[in-house]
Amino acid sequence: FICLQLCGCALLGVGLWLCFDPSMREYATTSGDLQVYYIAVYVLIGIGGFMMLVGFLGCCGACMESQALLVLFFVLLLVICAAEVGGGIWAYLNRNKLKMGVENGMQQTISGVYSEDDSVTLAFDKMQQALRCCGAVGPEDWIDSKYAERNPGQLPDSCCVEQSPNCGTVGQTAINSFLNLLRGQTSPPIFLTGCSDALFGMLEENTILVAGLAIGVGAVQLLGMIFSCCLCCAIRRQDDNKYYA
Repeated sequence: FICLQLCGCALLGVGLWLCFDPSMREYATTSGDLQVYYIAVYVLIGIGGFMMLVGFLGCCGACMESQALLVLFFVLLLVICAAEVGGGIWAYLNRNKLKMGVENGMQQTISGVYSEDDSVTLAFDKMQQALRCCGAVGPEDWIDSKYAERNPGQLPDSCCVEQSPNCGTVGQTAINSFLNLLRGQTSPPIFLTGCSDALFGMLEENTILVAGLAIGVGAVQLLGMIFSCCLCCAIRRQDDNKYYA
């Protein structure tokens, strides 16, 4: 029961950190829709708080030897497990749609918001440097952007492998032709990978870590359900012995 409360506390803490940390909000603005980000954060906070409440019910049921509270604990924990499994399956089956949603959000940011909003511009630049990427799908995304209209023949400096003032300047050469030349180089000066691919690639690289955390949380919940069933049966046998004594 205490382990379940600790898991809930950890989820709640992560959710609050994502909600109030300014740098995380900056990264979220690069997707083009802060509402989706906050919905996900509030869901995480809700799940964490709910798990803490369920763990508290389990502790109360064990201390008071209450079968009703233990049964309620088991049912609520089963609902949480079912929701987690269902959410995981949905995310896996719709991973391509999720990726397309991220790409569309980034492209909207590139085409209309970048260079118009300083906070979004700074966040997108930080993301491109951190993920070593350029554009949503690739550097070509910048061709029809408002940034390109104001800065003809130039990519953002954050697209450069080695940043320096005006390092993204292409000059009079068409960007498409310039990028085609770069793709033939072994060490191009511009990041050629799109940020969507870079982001999901990073998630795939950490699949083992994410899977390990999910299995750990699931194991704690499963042990909690087994323990509550065993304790409930023990309390029932004890009551039966008192009745027949």
